[in-house]
Amino acid sequence: MERGNTQVLRFRKPSDPSFAAAFRSAVSLHSHTMHSREYLGRLPGYIAKVPIASLVIEREIGRLHLYTGRVFDFRRIFWTPPLSPREALQLEQRQIQTQTSLRPMVSLTDHDNIEAGLHIRMLDPGSDTPVSVEWSVPYAGSVFHLGIHNLPADCAKEKMAQFANFTSNPSELSLRALLGELAADPGILVVLNHPCWDAEAAAPGQHEMALKQFLEDFRTDLHALEINGMRSRRENHTVLALARELNLPAISGGDRHGCEPNAVLNLSTAGTFAEFVSEIRSEQRSTVLLMPQYFDNLRIRLLESSWHALCDAPGEFGRRHWMTRVFCEDVHGVPRPLSEFTGTRFHRIIDKFRWIMALLASPQIRPALRLALLGNEEAGL
Repeated sequence: MERGNTQVLRFRKPSDPSFAAAFRSAVSLHSHTMHSREYLGRLPGYIAKVPIASLVIEREIGRLHLYTGRVFDFRRIFWTPPLSPREALQLEQRQIQTQTSLRPMVSLTDHDNIEAGLHIRMLDPGSDTPVSVEWSVPYAGSVFHLGIHNLPADCAKEKMAQFANFTSNPSELSLRALLGELAADPGILVVLNHPCWDAEAAAPGQHEMALKQFLEDFRTDLHALEINGMRSRRENHTVLALARELNLPAISGGDRHGCEPNAVLNLSTAGTFAEFVSEIRSEQRSTVLLMPQYFDNLRIRLLESSWHALCDAPGEFGRRHWMTRVFCEDVHGVPRPLSEFTGTRFHRIIDKFRWIMALLASPQIRPALRLALLGNEEAGL
């Protein structure tokens, strides 16, 4: 494969011998664990698109306001993914080993949090699992998510403090210095995750303008753009075209939040994660593998991922029950688990929504949903 080449392959059959002949490892990038907070500020817009759910939830929220005077603010409610770092690592490793028979390498990237990688290294000091993060970067009226992979463990917490300080007090000068320091370390990989997705719902057209400016200002500090396993195929084609235009490789990013393993992987000749970083940075060589679930209907996959947040899970650390993983911030910003609201009208609203999600995600309903959504694979959640 020539320098600067991105190749995209479709997975055909389990344990394809051609993988073992051409590659040494399969790499799972960008997946989330219990250390990510997923806020529900955009949920009302999504609920409005689901006829049954919108009628039930809007009625219950109206009753809550009428009888208690309480304003239901989804921006203060968040859930945490069901899997612990060890469970997430094992899930990704299992898919790679059973489907490709290659050596698994996994980089866990929670939102603005590095505890997953540190936790794995604490359990297994000899682990090659990198310390990584998905850093939220406010810029020009939008927010970009950068996958920062393989931070040096001895200074990772110091870097996170710098990232958090910038996110709270953004300035272009500080961002230029931080990205410059990351780019200067040959062991660190900086990826612009889902670059074309307005994840934070900026004003119309704002994200596109901000992206253009961001790439003009920081193109030299980026090492790759992401093909995202939870975004539409149309959007990922746009990212591939953008990567070619910028002369950057496009690499995988599964963006797993639930219990479905990452839908896109990278195939690599590297034997360690540091070698994989060099493969992307120095050789600009990337082979992306699209797994079978990538070709299932995206709306159904997103629905199932949402259901994983609201159903019982394997559950290390006493987090098996779904109510231990959903939180509501009080007026002081202190998160309180939903289990504290048992028996309240607020709990009944969530419970009705949970019942609807269980129905829509059930195996009995899935064939009807797939038929109803036939030909429509664009992201809807």
